[in-house]
Amino acid sequence: MAASDQIVEVVNSRIDKAIRDNAGSERLISVVLITLFVAGIVLILWGAYHEQWTFLVPGGMAEMALVFPVRQLVKMRADNMSLQVIPPMLRLAGTDDAKTLAMELIQRLIRQL
Repeated sequence: MAASDQIVEVVNSRIDKAIRDNAGSERLISVVLITLFVAGIVLILWGAYHEQWTFLVPGGMAEMALVFPVRQLVKMRADNMSLQVIPPMLRLAGTDDAKTLAMELIQRLIRQL
């Protein structure tokens, strides 16, 4: 196996591990997101039905709190998509020098994440 093939395999294994690690975080953020959404809607409906407007404020705040988990989820998905592009890019690099340069570029990009 050539050195460039070893580089591709190492990168692929690291990317696969990162995507698996992100999958657990995505599920956790999704559960938090759904819980906040349901709690907010229930508080708003409960307050409106029983005409207790003090429930509307916490319900509205719970709905506004959805912004952070949504942003985290979108960022993780974008990171995963970026990581999934790397292996084909390495495979398309024809020579060992091209693969080494691609690997250096990838390492710089990952440091910026």
